[in-house]
Amino acid sequence: MKQSDSSQTRPALSTLSQAGVALSGSPPAAALTRTARAARPRWLLLGLAVAIIFTDAVGYTVIIPALPSFAAELGLGETRTGTLYASYGLISLLLYLPFGLLVDRWGERRWLTVGMLALGVASLGFWQASGFWTLIGCRVTQGIAASATWAAALPLAARLATTERRGVEMSVLMMAFSIGVIAGPALGSLGQVRDPFLYFAGVPFGLAVCAFALLPRQATPSPQAVVPGAAAAPAFFRDGLRRELVCACLVILVTCATLGAIEILLPLQFSHLGWTRQHIGLFFSGWGLAMLIIQPLIGWWSDRRGRREPIQFGLLTAAVLTPSLFSALDSIWLFPLALGTILALLAALVPTLPLMADYLTDGQSGRAFGFYNMAFSLGIVVGPWSGGYITEHLDVLWAAVLVSLPLLVMVPLVPYLLRQPHPRKV
Repeated sequence: MKQSDSSQTRPALSTLSQAGVALSGSPPAAALTRTARAARPRWLLLGLAVAIIFTDAVGYTVIIPALPSFAAELGLGETRTGTLYASYGLISLLLYLPFGLLVDRWGERRWLTVGMLALGVASLGFWQASGFWTLIGCRVTQGIAASATWAAALPLAARLATTERRGVEMSVLMMAFSIGVIAGPALGSLGQVRDPFLYFAGVPFGLAVCAFALLPRQATPSPQAVVPGAAAAPAFFRDGLRRELVCACLVILVTCATLGAIEILLPLQFSHLGWTRQHIGLFFSGWGLAMLIIQPLIGWWSDRRGRREPIQFGLLTAAVLTPSLFSALDSIWLFPLALGTILALLAALVPTLPLMADYLTDGQSGRAFGFYNMAFSLGIVVGPWSGGYITEHLDVLWAAVLVSLPLLVMVPLVPYLLRQPHPRKV
């Protein structure tokens, strides 16, 4: 009887002891906190990704109305002005893939936090900058911030989006970018030339706090999420060279190069025509508003008809309209051509995000979007620089024609790269 009583008592005492440890010890409480962070509602985390993409877009475009003022103040030609604008993408080109690999390994939280902090610091730097190289340093810091935030925000959104509505749901990210493209030039036209950077600086600092508080500390470990070593390198590059991913990266490269050239050349041409900084900001805000309205429709189009159709249509139409836009800068056709050009570029650009997500596997979203973001950065480096260089040595119409040629080259390549339909309606 004593042995029986004793054996019945021990489990109860053990259970009470474990319960006491669970109630009094801090490690289980920390684990519960991490679990609660990981279980945040899907809409809340997706909203955070959207807000961060919006803020990065504002930081990217707030400088546009100030470019003619900086050029006049510092005696910059089109080439150096294009270099200033493109330096954002140059550093991003080097950092997107390493940051994407680290996101796969360590999760999104730290990269979104650091990226927003860096963007706030860069904005304060622009507020005080007084020389060309100081401005370059601030623009490079913005590029570093973008490398961290985009490397983490895109995989986060891809993980949260549903398969059936991926085109529409991921178009929300591009909508956020478009709203930022509206808000950036509008904000950049307020007050003195450097005042808008001070007004904006507090937003990324606030989002850094939100990212740190809402996101889990570390991603769930995955065997595929380890940064590849020498043995894994061939498989790593083979994954990155899949035809569908190559297609998405090439489309984003040529469309962003054209878009970047337009964003640097139009403000300079408008300034030559006598437009004020406020007029330039208003034009690009309307440009961004058009982007905002059309993107969910293009996402729906790609969900219903496949990714290939809108991409090919957009590439061909943008290649025709871009030179037409720069030949009509001082005519009544300027606004209709500007609207058609941005809609065509978006038709090619928007389906690339769901196209990438359609082929992602577990633990590889960071590296896949690393390649995607590198293509984006290369486009916004090559486009503004080449557009400014060609304009300075030839003229703006030649620049528009030459930056549009890669769009034409991609038109027959898209059906070749996407020649085998994917179950998810590629």
